[in-house]
Amino acid sequence: MGPRIGTSAHPFTAGGRAFALHRDENGVMHAAAADDLGLAVAYGFAHAHDRALQMLLVRVIGQGRLCELLDDSPASLAVDLFMRRNLFAACSAQEALALDGRARELAEAYAAGVNARLARGRPWELRLLGVPDEPWRPADTLLTLRLMSFVGLAQAQGDAEIVLIQALRAGVDPAKLTRLFRPHLEGLDEGLLDAIRAVRHVPSLVPGLPPLPGLRASNNVAVAGRLSASGSALYASDPHLEVNRLPAIWYEVVGELPDGDFRTGVTVPGVPGLVMGRTRAIAGGFTYGFADTIDFVIEDVKDGRYRRAGEWRPLQERRERVLRKRGASLDVGIFETDAGVLETPDGATRVEDGLWLSRAWTCRRDGGAASLEAILDLWSAPDIERASEAASRIAIPANWLFSGRDGRVAAQQSGLLPRRRRGTGLLPLRGWEPGDLADGTLPPAALACVLDPPEGLLVTANDSGHGAWKPVGVTLSMGSDRADRLRELLAAKLSTGHALVAADLGDLQSDLVSGQARRLLSALDADLPDLPAVRFLRAWDRRYDAASTGAVLFEKLYAALCEGLFGEGLFGVEAWRALRDASLVHPFFFRLFDDVLAREEGPEWFGDGGKAAFVSRIARAALDGVDPASLPSWGATRPVTMRHLLFGGKLPALLGFDRGPFPVVGGRATVVQGQVLTLAGRESAFCPSWRFVTDLATDTAETALAGGPSDRRFSRWYATDVKRWLAFERKTLKP
Repeated sequence: MGPRIGTSAHPFTAGGRAFALHRDENGVMHAAAADDLGLAVAYGFAHAHDRALQMLLVRVIGQGRLCELLDDSPASLAVDLFMRRNLFAACSAQEALALDGRARELAEAYAAGVNARLARGRPWELRLLGVPDEPWRPADTLLTLRLMSFVGLAQAQGDAEIVLIQALRAGVDPAKLTRLFRPHLEGLDEGLLDAIRAVRHVPSLVPGLPPLPGLRASNNVAVAGRLSASGSALYASDPHLEVNRLPAIWYEVVGELPDGDFRTGVTVPGVPGLVMGRTRAIAGGFTYGFADTIDFVIEDVKDGRYRRAGEWRPLQERRERVLRKRGASLDVGIFETDAGVLETPDGATRVEDGLWLSRAWTCRRDGGAASLEAILDLWSAPDIERASEAASRIAIPANWLFSGRDGRVAAQQSGLLPRRRRGTGLLPLRGWEPGDLADGTLPPAALACVLDPPEGLLVTANDSGHGAWKPVGVTLSMGSDRADRLRELLAAKLSTGHALVAADLGDLQSDLVSGQARRLLSALDADLPDLPAVRFLRAWDRRYDAASTGAVLFEKLYAALCEGLFGEGLFGVEAWRALRDASLVHPFFFRLFDDVLAREEGPEWFGDGGKAAFVSRIARAALDGVDPASLPSWGATRPVTMRHLLFGGKLPALLGFDRGPFPVVGGRATVVQGQVLTLAGRESAFCPSWRFVTDLATDTAETALAGGPSDRRFSRWYATDVKRWLAFERKTLKP
């Protein structure tokens, strides 16, 4: 049994460093230590105390040991093979051996805290399942960071590239694809098409990875002090992640230092230091920047060698053995070029001659050490300039915003981005062509940065930039709907002479107006038939609240239009439905498809009758005879249950491991993003997973978490913030 940590400070020592822990009235852990390395020890102890199941499961998955230790099923085997083939654990272990300086100090300090707590007891669930007791190592922290960089982030770009390759091989019209993905397919010629069609194996999309700390999308806002009532800058974040799980991905902390400085925000169990939050001097956080860190390279392989211009180089070979609880162990052959790992069929132990794909990902071997050092520098930065410089060294592709106590604001891009010499990253490259492969990565100084913009406002929402803010390396983004709406709401408040306060930013985080619905209904209005359902849509307020029937009706029309245009007219209906419902391609990149629907006119897309006839025909088939009054509400169509990450759906509801169901509000293009998808056969709900608002004039922050502090089902802190989060309310955190 571990210690019970209550509201009084409880002193501990680990790794030669003293720290104290206590909970506030909401169960949020407060840590006190002499410096940031001491806080790292404390965070490690706290994570192992409250979230050991979560972080150890992430490690098992990242190591490719699900079949060995937990669940020997076909789905688990697919995950194990994916993890082994992409060398997540192997590259993390290799990078850990090379750690030195402050990065090693930080990783070792954190591991000391984790292991001190695990020595007092570990989760009963893992003991019950026979998972061996293994210490936490710096390599495990690097593995967690590497998974954070890939799952839902690099993964989305890779999925888009796989879908494109599959479509070209299936004979989908290259001219239409070129328009759809404009301008990223401009290098598509017959030679490249022939090479794509000749590739021996195309990988499937990334399998479902339920407990992993996958980031998805987010909003953040920074307001300069000259626009605020306090004179200090304001900051708000609401990162969008999977919320139909317990515990929440995030873990809230308040770290306290002897000089009165503090670290308030969220961490990820497995990683030392804040991910988003604030100190006395700055507040900051990020949205996914959609900078593309993955390229697929077509490799010409012959006799165990691959071609580079006029020479043949030997493939690097590695063997991994996947152990299984019930089935026979499986040996996996892994083959690398200087670009990346070859995509081979499951169980392959050799590579036949021919053309193969390799997945080149910049963070496969690098980025972890630099990110650890940057974490130390960022959260000890005295001002927004030094915070921005530190953030630029973080490997995760992100758009950071910072607000300062001195009233200033900044935007900074981060990410280990390829220095491409040809193309934008969406088309596969030919490894043997001189100049096709990336020339290393961009230095941090080459990434986009804005300090003190004249308008005094900074907003990012997974868009491709605005004004002076133009991040580099962005191939595909989610479009500007959410960012435009946030700017619109802020401008409306400021136009009345209103000086902004933190509560104004909190109000933004509950907005449910869909920019997509406004755009498309306006663009298509003249072509819609005169039906009762269409008249209802015209009068609808474009809000995706729980009671809305307009949202249900719009989604019915939108689905029909897209299926007609991109299913029957491009990919094929079944392929379109898979792309829409079972991949991240349409959920993330829907603006590409919307722009074709709204802006194209010609018969090559809409047939001989043209766009007006197409829209009228599809809308009439979808909406004629539909009585809006008989439709269910938006919330009723999407009940979602928060499921325990190990036992979800497997135990009786009365035991309380799962919570819900609750209605998911919002849509794909509302500030409150609310998307419910089925990925790899598993329901995933992506919503604001944490809400954070602060005024740098004070030392407080207001937050709400989609979960609670603990992953212990029978802890009083298991799901304590859920009711607050559903009600769009916030609690106060303060040192």
